[in-house]
Amino acid sequence: MFSIHYRGRRLVPSRSAMREMVRLGLTLEDCLQLLEEGVPAPRERSKGCIEMWRAKGKKTFNIVIVESVNFASNEAVYVITHIGRFTRR
Repeated sequence: MFSIHYRGRRLVPSRSAMREMVRLGLTLEDCLQLLEEGVPAPRERSKGCIEMWRAKGKKTFNIVIVESVNFASNEAVYVITHIGRFTRR
C-alpha cells in the first residue's frame, strides 16, 4: 500500500498525520520531498525522532517522523507523526 521509502525505510503516516496531509493537500511524495530537501529543525527532539523544515514562499512546512517497527510485516519503518505549516514573519 505505501511504497515510498526514506533512508531505506518505508514511510507510513499515522492517522492524525493522514488527516493533516489531507487538510494541507499533501501526498506521500510531497512528504518525501520535504524530508529530502528540508533542513533539520533548530529544536531538539528525542532520540529516533527526526524533524525537518522546508520554506516555500512565506510559508514553512515541518514534518516529524519517528523510527518504528511494523509487526505485521516485521520491518523497520518511519512513521509520520506530524505535518504542519506556519507563516514566517
